[in-house]
Amino acid sequence: LSDEDEVQETIEFDVFGTIFHRLMEIIYKRYINQTVTPDVLSSIIKDDAYLTDMLEKAFAKFYFKDEENQRPLVGQYFLIGEILKSYVKQTLETDKKFTPFIYLDSEYRFNQHYEVNENLKVNFKGSIDRIDRVGDSFRIIDYKSGEGETSFKDMPQLFDSSKNKRPYQILQVFIYGHFYLLENPVVKISPAVYYLRSIFKESNPTVSYNKHPIEDLSVYIAEFKEMFDEVIEEIFDPKTPFSQTKNEKNCTW
Repeated sequence: LSDEDEVQETIEFDVFGTIFHRLMEIIYKRYINQTVTPDVLSSIIKDDAYLTDMLEKAFAKFYFKDEENQRPLVGQYFLIGEILKSYVKQTLETDKKFTPFIYLDSEYRFNQHYEVNENLKVNFKGSIDRIDRVGDSFRIIDYKSGEGETSFKDMPQLFDSSKNKRPYQILQVFIYGHFYLLENPVVKISPAVYYLRSIFKESNPTVSYNKHPIEDLSVYIAEFKEMFDEVIEEIFDPKTPFSQTKNEKNCTW
């Protein structure tokens, strides 16, 4: 199900995130399959005119819904634009820690016929925000406009929806990594989550399992797949009724 395509009165959280995603995609599109160095990132950070132009293009498409009519941002839109630019610049500063890396793709789409068991096959599709390669490790990256964890203590924690603050963001990049491995079974995958609300803090976006940064997802994929498949089986089990949630805090907002 997709959102209705309509102009909003204010910049909602989802549109803010969409514009940020678009900016990062445009910025890195020029460097697909090329090596990105600190000098490259520094030059982008300093090029304010370029970033402003990209920002105006993204606003025209995703907020004003008038892609052909690019315009200068004024008032609240200017302020929001400045915040977005600061997030982009700081994300690029964070990226410097992983240079040199080869930028592989933005908004990588997968669409697979997934066999859960002999009797259940499910179509899955998704879009991975970003993939790059540091050394021999492929980073599967997801951008989040809020904040959250990059570390978890054990696999059941990712699937236990009864607990508050379940690290669903980590579950998401695990799912992305799982499907990417099905298409590319010989690669080493390192999942990462970039949280914009904490991007200015000194932190490592690489996902850690029990305090150990994950450099090769395949080591954990058997344990993950077992629990993941159980959830899919439950969703499609006619004997198990749908329920809203066992944890009412999920519905606070």
